[in-house]
Amino acid sequence: MKKSFILTALLIITWSNLQAKPVAGVTSISWNTSRAMTLATITEKHTLTILKEKAEFDTIDPGIINRELAKFSCFDERCIIPFARNAGINLIINGNIQDRDTYLHLTLKAYAMNALHNGTLIQSYSVKIPMDAPAGTREFSLICEEHAAEFISGILASFIQDIPIKQSGESYIADTDIKVNGNYTLYRKDSTGKPAETGKVTLKENRITENSTGKPAADSFIILSYKDKSAGLKNYYKKRKREIVFNKTQIKDTLYVALLTPFASASMPLASPFLGYYMNNDWTGLGLWMVNAAPYLYMEARGLYNSPSRLKDNKEDISKDDRAMYYFGWYMAAAGGLPLFIDSYANSYLYKASYYSQDTRLLGSNITAVYLSIVSNGGGMFYKGRRGWGYFYFHLNNILLYTALREFSRPEEYNRETDTYVKKKADTGTAKKLCGVLAVSKLIETVHTLITTEDLNNGIVTEEFILPEPFISFDETDSPVYGLTVSCRF
Repeated sequence: MKKSFILTALLIITWSNLQAKPVAGVTSISWNTSRAMTLATITEKHTLTILKEKAEFDTIDPGIINRELAKFSCFDERCIIPFARNAGINLIINGNIQDRDTYLHLTLKAYAMNALHNGTLIQSYSVKIPMDAPAGTREFSLICEEHAAEFISGILASFIQDIPIKQSGESYIADTDIKVNGNYTLYRKDSTGKPAETGKVTLKENRITENSTGKPAADSFIILSYKDKSAGLKNYYKKRKREIVFNKTQIKDTLYVALLTPFASASMPLASPFLGYYMNNDWTGLGLWMVNAAPYLYMEARGLYNSPSRLKDNKEDISKDDRAMYYFGWYMAAAGGLPLFIDSYANSYLYKASYYSQDTRLLGSNITAVYLSIVSNGGGMFYKGRRGWGYFYFHLNNILLYTALREFSRPEEYNRETDTYVKKKADTGTAKKLCGVLAVSKLIETVHTLITTEDLNNGIVTEEFILPEPFISFDETDSPVYGLTVSCRF
């Protein structure tokens, strides 16, 4: 049996040695229900496709690997890692999908087998995907692809590859089919087997054009990082998702939002809690609305009720706060309530859009986001699903606006002897300073909104590589190799 195992490994080595790119394979993604089995198959397919087409890896059909592993009941890491190393596989991936009825829990792990990693776990990705949004075959496929891309992006951020430098005639070249350009550090292995820096080289189309060390030693190599590919892959899938879930931006949509602004703002006290948060089961949003909207709704109601004309009819003094609250009340009715109206709908719509479903005709427009930021406080951030920043600007700029209105307001005292009102002076100097601060704050809010992307992330990441933990592996002679992996939990 051992001879058969070695023979199988040698056959795969022969195949993989013909490849100049790093070789990746998926051993298996286990499952516990038929739905999870379907998603495991889709995730496996997307993982290999992205590795091959976007990350420049060569891939092995999972059926080949799984058949060979099954022959010898090789299913644990102690067996799989030496197998992959002997077979010349640089990256091996496994994982599982647990179907918990109301949510799916996807876990993916990647081990790197080349000389620089020596079988270490370089990426672990675990995500909880609630199943409370409508999703069909198309949506499930896109969800699996999104998480596979996020996982591979993490792999590429950690994965490094040693590229040998060999002599070709009078020149020295990087021995790989991958195009290598730029400045690199030249390494050799020291007596302990660790990379030791020997100098700097510049490569153009894989050929060394500048070398600070003279003639490179026979066993010299450079280290190729995939961090740029990691960032590129992440950005590519973020942009692609926006294109899928959002329609092309049209100015008429922004004009439609502008037309509805006073109606949406005025109806916010009733429409947001009942037709927005309650109908969309957004209990977190409803709780936040109750706490954050209450003081402004009170100021709006008090300001409009105790209007200067009513106070004059009752022959009462008109304070700076009375007049400021009156102006602020009209602002809240006309535009100030718009951010919370937007939040009650946009947050739920964006959540459904994260599952690639729901009509998002009025979402995804930077023009609309800028408009909302200008006419209301925090509206653009709420529009993009950034609830924390939305409430930050909502409170900050509302406070600045009210304070400026208060300083501009002129109190009036009723003189009972003459039955007339006497106006006092306003502190316009302080008011102008506050207007300047408000203008700067609004400019910052608008620019911040413009550079912020929508929150379209699917699922909740429960673990991603980086909490320190001991690591044990085995080298080619089955001797234990001890180390430390680092993983970060969210």
